[in-house]
Amino acid sequence: MADDKEGSSGSKKTGGLLPIINLVLLLLVLAIGGFIAWKLMTMEQVAPTAQEKDMQTEATEIPEAEDEDPEAPPIFMDIADITINLADTDVSRFLRAKIKLELRNEAAQARVEQNLVKINDMVITLLSSKTFAEIRTPQGKYDLKEDIVYRINRLVGGKPVKNMYFTDFVSQ
Repeated sequence: MADDKEGSSGSKKTGGLLPIINLVLLLLVLAIGGFIAWKLMTMEQVAPTAQEKDMQTEATEIPEAEDEDPEAPPIFMDIADITINLADTDVSRFLRAKIKLELRNEAAQARVEQNLVKINDMVITLLSSKTFAEIRTPQGKYDLKEDIVYRINRLVGGKPVKNMYFTDFVSQ
């Protein structure tokens, strides 16, 4: 019994150094986090100057729309029928699409025809990177159309393409 009293009183060491170190580290982390948050909140957003705006490169500028005659009939151009495998990994799915471009004028048509191989490649690459879930909704199809028109206009230069239409769109 005497041994039990000595053993229990000997093993009853209070605290030690570990809780103090944990408390100091916690306070240090909170102080650093608070300082970083304070600096981010008080940081001023510097607006670009007129000189920096003029320094934009051709790659960063959005091409301007070409002049067009509002009374001229629209020019439509078919892109080759496209059949691709979608990017779904769980199930093998494919997409068959026919695309018709609405062009601004005859000059735009000539530029698009010159770059037709590049346009077909870009469209095939873009479509094959999409999954079924991304293109099955109306919003997904609309986003895809906007993306294709934007990329074609960037590829050709200017804004020769007004709009794009899916004349056939089958996915399985």
